[in-house]
Amino acid sequence: MTDIQSTSPATTLESAAPPFSAEMFAAFWAAPDLSRGMDILADDIVGYWPGNPEPVQGVEAYTGKIAELLAAAPDLRLELVDSATVPGAADGEQLVFLHYIGRGTGPDGPFEIRGLDRVRTRNGMVVENVIRYEPVFVTQR
Repeated sequence: MTDIQSTSPATTLESAAPPFSAEMFAAFWAAPDLSRGMDILADDIVGYWPGNPEPVQGVEAYTGKIAELLAAAPDLRLELVDSATVPGAADGEQLVFLHYIGRGTGPDGPFEIRGLDRVRTRNGMVVENVIRYEPVFVTQR
């Protein structure tokens, strides 16, 4: 007797794109490019940025915030310092904690930040990102 295994849509989706990880975050922010890696974002993603009274909702608004950051500081790079991944409350959910140092040049000159993101994934897709970082300080180069 031959054992036939079916492929569910979720399995196909997961095999088509690797699940979000700290390594994926580090690779993106080593050379940010909004034309790649965005397929890991859920259509209804929610992002919480410091200084914004309301979260952004949806891929277009979320990637728009990243585009704004990169327009203000085109050389922005985030270096991953540490990370941890733990199971979330729901089936298929994980929480990825990312501690990083960001460096770039903005309108006021070179700057550095320290940040911590908490990314919620569901079946490998990013559904929520809570972004927290220290206030920007301008560095002397």
